[in-house]
Amino acid sequence: MTYKYWLIACVAFVILEILPPPTHFFFVCMAFGALGGAIAAVFSTITWLPWVVFAVVSVALTPLMIPLAKFLFTPKPHASNVDALIGKKALVTEDIGPKSSGVVKVQGESWRALSEKDEFKKDEWVEIVKIEGASVIIRRTS
Repeated sequence: MTYKYWLIACVAFVILEILPPPTHFFFVCMAFGALGGAIAAVFSTITWLPWVVFAVVSVALTPLMIPLAKFLFTPKPHASNVDALIGKKALVTEDIGPKSSGVVKVQGESWRALSEKDEFKKDEWVEIVKIEGASVIIRRTS
């Protein structure tokens, strides 16, 4: 009969985890501990054993869940706007010389392009290295 109480506790901990504010898996650890307590209550008649299993499982899972929570809830930096163009492939639509600018098309947009040392002909594929003002600096694709 006591395993039912452990299962109710397990469900209650899961509900507490879902409700705001986020607890970053603390109550999930408690829910797994309660589930372990329910399993221990089913297979054992010793009254203190489910409590020990609950405590051990909850405490053991807590340090394992902290890195997982940090990984899942830490915002990942990502390039935006023109910074997202760096490393992209572009198609040369107007010849580019080492000292003269030309035009490339990247993601459907035309950009003024400069090359530091190479010369590129129309219809060649290049890679964007950096952005300087309203121009992209390009190099040969690797």
